[in-house]
Amino acid sequence: MRKDWVGQWIEYNPQPLGTGILKKLNGVKFTNSFIIEELPRKLSVDICGLGFYILKINGKNVTEDILSPAFTTYNKKAFYNIYDITKLVKCGKNSVEVLLGNGWLLDTAKTPWEFTTAVWATRPQLICEFFADDRLILKSDSSWLATRSKTTYNSLRCGETYDSTFEEPEPIKAFISQGPGGILIKQKMPPIKLQEEISPVFVSDKNVYDFGKSISGNIEICVKGERGEKVTIQYSESVGSDGNVDIKGILPVSDMPRFQFDEYILAGEGEELWHSNFGYNGFRYAQIVTNAEVVSVKARCFYTDLKPASDFHCDNEFFNALHDACVRSIKTNFHHIPTDCPQREKNGWTADGYLSSETAMLNLDMKDAYIKWLDDIVDCQRENGAVPCIAPTSFWGYHWGTGTTWDAVIAELPYRMYCFYKDKEILKRYKNPIKKYIDFMFTMSDNGIWKNGLGDWCAPNNCKIMSIPAILTAYAYHIVDLYSKICGILKDDDGFRYYRNKANEIKNRFIEEFDGKEEYSQGYLAICIEFGLTNDIENMKKRLFEITEKAVHIQCGIHGMKWIFNLLTRLGRPDLVEKMLQYEGYPGYKYMLENGNGTLCESWDCSSSKNHPMFSTVDEWFFKCVAGINYNPDKPGFDFVTVSPCPVKSIKSFSCYHIAHAGRISVMLKDNLYTVTLPKGVNGKFIFDGKTTYLKEGENIISVL
Repeated sequence: MRKDWVGQWIEYNPQPLGTGILKKLNGVKFTNSFIIEELPRKLSVDICGLGFYILKINGKNVTEDILSPAFTTYNKKAFYNIYDITKLVKCGKNSVEVLLGNGWLLDTAKTPWEFTTAVWATRPQLICEFFADDRLILKSDSSWLATRSKTTYNSLRCGETYDSTFEEPEPIKAFISQGPGGILIKQKMPPIKLQEEISPVFVSDKNVYDFGKSISGNIEICVKGERGEKVTIQYSESVGSDGNVDIKGILPVSDMPRFQFDEYILAGEGEELWHSNFGYNGFRYAQIVTNAEVVSVKARCFYTDLKPASDFHCDNEFFNALHDACVRSIKTNFHHIPTDCPQREKNGWTADGYLSSETAMLNLDMKDAYIKWLDDIVDCQRENGAVPCIAPTSFWGYHWGTGTTWDAVIAELPYRMYCFYKDKEILKRYKNPIKKYIDFMFTMSDNGIWKNGLGDWCAPNNCKIMSIPAILTAYAYHIVDLYSKICGILKDDDGFRYYRNKANEIKNRFIEEFDGKEEYSQGYLAICIEFGLTNDIENMKKRLFEITEKAVHIQCGIHGMKWIFNLLTRLGRPDLVEKMLQYEGYPGYKYMLENGNGTLCESWDCSSSKNHPMFSTVDEWFFKCVAGINYNPDKPGFDFVTVSPCPVKSIKSFSCYHIAHAGRISVMLKDNLYTVTLPKGVNGKFIFDGKTTYLKEGENIISVL
């Protein structure tokens, strides 16, 4: 963290004596210049522009990063970015332009999550410093000029209006401001980058452009027409029976003035290329209304630039499509934070994020991104230890939407990250916040039972699910159990013993209250067996098999689903997993993929958001059970690999790899031969049909005939 900033926070304030925030403020433009007499070896800039910024030197964009800097709890911290600008600078006078949009700093759309009244809400803010060989040559202060930009409207959820005919007011000197209140920290997590440019697969007679799959981003238009001609763009995931785009299923509230709606007003100067700059949309379809000539349209898909860490492909095309949908749902829902959806909310729901975290870490390098999000959660943790159900947040989410089922993120995510990345510093970093939360959690106990919070979410209609007290108490046990393990890993022997005893107390109270009394359901049985919350595990296994065989489809919500596929496979019933996954009709993944957009839906009937990652936990099954790649918590980072593939009737061949902390681990099946390749210095064991074969580094070929 830098402590020596000499640049000052500045803002455009045309009414300096006023006290209110300009809720409909345009985008803002700051300008300045600097003179270079002799080019130095290196020129760089440190910059934070909130909500989001675009930096130009001599008219050229400094970076291809999108929506920078990353969203944080701005009153606690704000990120700055560092860019090398050597190649953009010339001898003589150099112009600097910074465009700012509202982003999350000033949410102008009234939604249930109340960001419009966030404690950090203020006008767009800028702080920056320019260096030539470490010598300060320009800083943000009142010498900068500021004005309104041609982005005449911008809202994270509502969209943007760009008016090429707008005459910017005469610039005024920038005003020194307080900034949002948080300390400045260099951004470490990856930026958002353009990932795909997608041409439409179909254009209807109502000018609805279909891009064939879910996208998080915007479209870029090339248009030609008269000065002042307007182009409107409505983004959506669905098309109504009348042929127009339909946004009813994804509206945050029904009375918003506009939603995922962009406007461009032409300058009338030949072909004009434009896309919005300060937000993103979740969509498959875009409807364009204009009298101008539309020369071309393409979709721009962008999200956090997470490096790939895996691949899975098999001879079952449905399973390939399901795997792809899981990964695409996670990628297109990561814009600085793991979000629930890229259209309606864009919120960092804690349960959605941690339940899908193993799927994410199996497929992508999530380390820096998840550390950032865990820091967001800690920044939002109250003095009494409570954490919100969304993060970042200002003040919403501490009551409705919480409970141990959602709050488990604070222990689950650091522990799983340690297992994947072999980094004890992660556990040390979050040990005290976890303990602080557990202390708060016990204040919510009602005679050893937890009753206040959300239960097993988004289960199919008309199926039995685990009661709220049972699942909340089970997750209270799970949190304390994980914390005792964390204490053990960190050699905190007193903490390990104390919280091991506390976990056992919760377990005994759970069994006393629920074992043999709670009505059996798929989710209840799966969670009790997984967590060990029963004195009659064999009976529970039998009943789980019976219920699943009878239903032949999923009968639990997102928490039960986190465990059930891998659990059934470990218990020797992968056939039940196959039946559930390939179930035809509602509720099933086949139905979801047939009615979705290449991503997973929020509900099994696909009636609302068509891009939610919370059901992506199924993807673990392809890695852990089909390919059999499993980590050992006692030897984290995959330093010792247990490969225990399970025969699946509908898969005859596959290839799979995961790039772990220790290196690339790959498993292939072809003609009843498994080929397991381990990185240098890594060994393991191969378990199949009760037989164990020890693995060495390099290629291992095992016949299972």
